[in-house]
Amino acid sequence: MSRIVLTTSSSGLDDMDIQHNVELIRLRIHVNDVEFIDGKNINSERLQYLMNEVSHSPVHTSPAPAHEVAMMLSNLQSRGIKEVFITTLSSKVSESYQIISEVAKSFADNMDIYVYDTKDLNACEALLALEADYFMQQGYAMSDIASRLDALRRSHHMLFAADDLSYLIKNKKISGAAGFFANLFSIKPVLQVSKEGEVVPISKIRKIDKAFEYMVNQFAEVLPRKDSFAYILSAGRPDLDSRFIEMLKQRTGVDNIAVLPVSAISLANHGPSGLGLCVFEGDVPQAASMFAKF
Repeated sequence: MSRIVLTTSSSGLDDMDIQHNVELIRLRIHVNDVEFIDGKNINSERLQYLMNEVSHSPVHTSPAPAHEVAMMLSNLQSRGIKEVFITTLSSKVSESYQIISEVAKSFADNMDIYVYDTKDLNACEALLALEADYFMQQGYAMSDIASRLDALRRSHHMLFAADDLSYLIKNKKISGAAGFFANLFSIKPVLQVSKEGEVVPISKIRKIDKAFEYMVNQFAEVLPRKDSFAYILSAGRPDLDSRFIEMLKQRTGVDNIAVLPVSAISLANHGPSGLGLCVFEGDVPQAASMFAKF
């Protein structure tokens, strides 16, 4: 095989039994000034423990360093890989796209490298990477794969709420001013990813259950449709997951939905509490059939 897909997202690719050929450019998690590699020497369960139990350990994230990206591409070159399609987190929330794009230039004489900014967060990026892998194996040109991902991204909608905004603020995923206002008045804003790939608040709600209710109501008409694929983003809080799923069943009648555990890198960015609801409306990724139902 002389073609391959790389991704910066491990959401669903590490924690679920999904067959794929995607290789990961793993991001970094820093806990109390100790560096870990996402999904390699720290997982979501361990990070959840550190964030909740070890004196609210200071946590922040960073992209894979340029020299490591270069080593990975050099290894692919030595394996005879000629075409590399790389998906990255939104360039609005991570420097991964800029770093990888710059490194890729030095390999232009030997490999055709396409760096794709998903303008979305980890879980959607993983699904797009799986889509790219499927179409790459079918022999599609990389420009056509990018066009396919553009179409899927347009059909994707994500809403999420976090019970504690401090991690999003410290990791600069939402503005400090918006976060301060929310914490000051105990507001649990519902957040979404804009078309430009920025995390923005769209509704100010004071209780997490009300935030969940808002999310369900926004997608209530879409979820039962056969031309949609919905999934829940779980931060590893069974109590929140169960409450949300029951609320979803009562409101929409949908009694089984895919639950995608977020990666450690996602957990580090948004904190150990909260939950997301995502829907592909009208255009469903190939990976939809791979995900187990709750």
